[in-house]
Amino acid sequence: MKYFAALSVAASMVVAQGDMQVMSLAPAAPAGAKTHTVVVGGVKPVATGMAPSLLYNPESITAAVGDMVMFVFMQKNHTATQSTFAEPCKKMEGGMDSGFMANPEGKPGVTWNMTVQTTEPLWFYCKQQNGIHCGKGMVFAVNAATTGDKTMADFKALAVGTNGTSLTPGGLQRVDPAAAAAPTTVTIDAGGMANQTPAAAAAPPGATVIPGNGKDGAGQTCSCSCLCGMNSFPPNAAVNSFGGFPGLM
Repeated sequence: MKYFAALSVAASMVVAQGDMQVMSLAPAAPAGAKTHTVVVGGVKPVATGMAPSLLYNPESITAAVGDMVMFVFMQKNHTATQSTFAEPCKKMEGGMDSGFMANPEGKPGVTWNMTVQTTEPLWFYCKQQNGIHCGKGMVFAVNAATTGDKTMADFKALAVGTNGTSLTPGGLQRVDPAAAAAPTTVTIDAGGMANQTPAAAAAPPGATVIPGNGKDGAGQTCSCSCLCGMNSFPPNAAVNSFGGFPGLM
């Protein structure tokens, strides 16, 4: 009997790899307690086929102390990570974390159980950085307020407000949306092909920039700028007093 008991204990352990934790399965909910099933991820139909479902379903539950929450992980690789309301996409210090629960094919049986031990609100998110799931609204709450401050809607809106950020081990690294790309100029070569090149550097001391207009080899109207410095054009290279080199016009 002791042999079979030992096998039973060993079978109840979940051995984690990579980011996953090593933990025993949560015990059965006490008599009178409820088990709340929350589906994490999966796929959903779209016009072009199927797309990832970056959601917890349901997104919010009301649970009593002693109730169990069973997270059922679907495609592809998600977490249930505890955060705070103020920082929805950052792991709370000392908070609960399922770790990454990979399930590429969406097979049943990938679960993580959590026993509710307080009536205070609990906030969770998916910390998958590939696609920034939290910033796309992949958040979950237990006992969130239904009115006033700190509702589920407020929590999700705050998470979505982090969209366009890069999640790093140190937290959130915001990308300034006002940061402009480096300016570029477009020139047209003699064959009529448009070439995009970095903007010209400032003219060096003693040089002048002379704008002009003309046509390219394909007959298209174009504009150009000539950066000229002292002695930049040899006098003996002039052709019929118009400037230029033979064969280039």
